[in-house]
Amino acid sequence: MKHVLVIIILCFLAPTAFAKAWQSVQMTQSHITFVSTQMGVAVPGKFSRFTAQVHFDTDAPQKDSAVVTVDTASVSAGGTEVDETLKGKDWFDVQHWPQAQFVSRRIRMLGNGRYAADGVLSIKGRSHEVEIVFAANSSAAGLVLDGDLPISRTAFGVGGGQWADPSVVADVVKIHFHVVVQ
Repeated sequence: MKHVLVIIILCFLAPTAFAKAWQSVQMTQSHITFVSTQMGVAVPGKFSRFTAQVHFDTDAPQKDSAVVTVDTASVSAGGTEVDETLKGKDWFDVQHWPQAQFVSRRIRMLGNGRYAADGVLSIKGRSHEVEIVFAANSSAAGLVLDGDLPISRTAFGVGGGQWADPSVVADVVKIHFHVVVQ
């Protein structure tokens, strides 16, 4: 009977005892990409430099936090001329706004390995509340966080001048992240 009681107690304690707080971001395995649409054609791109501070506990997301800072000068979308245009004043204006940043306010469990991070996204000095839905899956490398965030580029002042017309470049840009934490 004593052994049965110990087993029952361990079963109740196991989720807490084995819960893991993930916080060491594996930058070489992580990436941030995006897809914009120019005159009906999908144009992929990426940011090659960013930092991420993530504290994530799959069993207690209400205690979690994330801060992701992107070096906007690391934007790449198809060639030197395009990349230089994206760094210019009409797009990311990297001279005046060298970083974009997401800071979470709270993270919620949605179920089935899916979560939502509510927070503030800041690009070019403009900040907006956003909700990022993402999946968290264990892998040999650690915990993999994959999510998408569609944003209005014009809400952040990205793509002005001749690029402001949404029939030339669609307003919605889909950002994707793949972050591996240990």
